[in-house]
Amino acid sequence: MKKLLTILLLLNVLNSNAQLPYTWVAGVNPGWTNVGVLNWQGGCGVVTTNCAGNYVNNLNTTYTSPTIDASCATSPTVDITFQASGNAEFGFDFLFIEYSLDNGATWINPYGVGTGWTGNFGVPPGSIIPIVTVPTSMTFMFRFNFQSDGSVRSTGYKIWDFDIACTPTPLPIELVDFHCETKSNNISIFWVTATETNNQEFQLWRSTDGINWVKLVTKPGAGNSSTPIMYWFQDYFPPTNQYYYRLVQKDYNGVETISNITSCSYVENANLTITYYNLLYQIVNIDNSVPGLYFKEYSDGTNLRREIYYKQ
Repeated sequence: MKKLLTILLLLNVLNSNAQLPYTWVAGVNPGWTNVGVLNWQGGCGVVTTNCAGNYVNNLNTTYTSPTIDASCATSPTVDITFQASGNAEFGFDFLFIEYSLDNGATWINPYGVGTGWTGNFGVPPGSIIPIVTVPTSMTFMFRFNFQSDGSVRSTGYKIWDFDIACTPTPLPIELVDFHCETKSNNISIFWVTATETNNQEFQLWRSTDGINWVKLVTKPGAGNSSTPIMYWFQDYFPPTNQYYYRLVQKDYNGVETISNITSCSYVENANLTITYYNLLYQIVNIDNSVPGLYFKEYSDGTNLRREIYYKQ
């Protein structure tokens, strides 16, 4: 019976935790626990050591969250952001932040021991602090700690908001171009990635009606890459009015993502204008551009054909 009661009490504690996404509501007391003067100041509607005037010397005050269920089904980490305004004596007075993964038994400074925020955060609503990414935990806690030395004082910091959310899952690829080009007896299909993450392979599929698809080829992906990569395939097939192509991208963990559809027609037109684009799809003057890879686009308003162009 005692063991059952202990389990029930533990479940009640876990069920009472705030869950993600967790955020302060603007102008509403977050209700965290303070030690010292860092607290919700109703007169100015923010968390601060002092609503008006300067903070005092020799402060060491904290404002600590309740236990938060910061677990995520989609990511092993969470992102923390907050926004602050005001000023503290640069290099002498600091706002430290710390998190705990074990209900406050141990605390971790994500920037390293003794490293904190100091100096000017600007006028209200101030500056958004760069995202802090930390591990997930069902027993997560967070605290602000403001410390001042024994001499110069300033206006102090006003903390306007606080947010925790699951870290977004990165896209497996960043596809910056996917197109096909009509030739006399074939269609060339090109695609360019700006970045790749955990990318095992591409499958290129063709259709004549946009409904029924046939897999043409499987191309190995780069795995992980942060530089542009171009892929290419030539499809030799009896000419017809229209062909449709799409990519299926597959991660190493088996997850597949289907691209948008691109299409090519065998209709040709001799009176086409020419425009050159770089890999960011910005129009360039090829005569003045540096050597490299460009897209050469022909168009008369009804027909569109693109080629890969290498400038030496």
